[in-house]
Amino acid sequence: MLSISRRRVLLSALAASLSGHALAQQVSGASYQIDEQTLGAYLDVLLPADDLTPAASALNVAGDLDDFASESPQFGQFLAVGTQWLNKTGRGPFHTLSLSDQERVVEWMSTADRDTLPGRFFLLVRLTGVEFYYSKPEVARAFGLNTAPQPAGYPPPWQ
Repeated sequence: MLSISRRRVLLSALAASLSGHALAQQVSGASYQIDEQTLGAYLDVLLPADDLTPAASALNVAGDLDDFASESPQFGQFLAVGTQWLNKTGRGPFHTLSLSDQERVVEWMSTADRDTLPGRFFLLVRLTGVEFYYSKPEVARAFGLNTAPQPAGYPPPWQ
């Protein structure tokens, strides 16, 4: 039986999404520096705090993505180029913009062509950010999810 981890599948999907793409030239290079503050602010627009769950930054999702990128240098370079681009969208770094300005940028990115840096960044960071965010125990507890109901039995609407 073949056992493939979710992490390995996600890495493979990211590699496929980036390889052979016009963006691959933009993100090629030996080293990169991801702006975690900007990435955190961006993720907070996508995954803000609400009555049940904390914002992505409170759960260090940007740090998780940075760690994850160490397994895929091309994804790390992509995050670095994307955060550099975000930092050029306003009058200062993205994380210093007002929330309404950040939301406007992200809204525009959500409709951008997927073959451009903003469109592909929105798609890939949203997918990976959501994956890491909802895998956090704090988020699962907030929803009251019982991931393995068998040990607790099945609640009785049938009794």
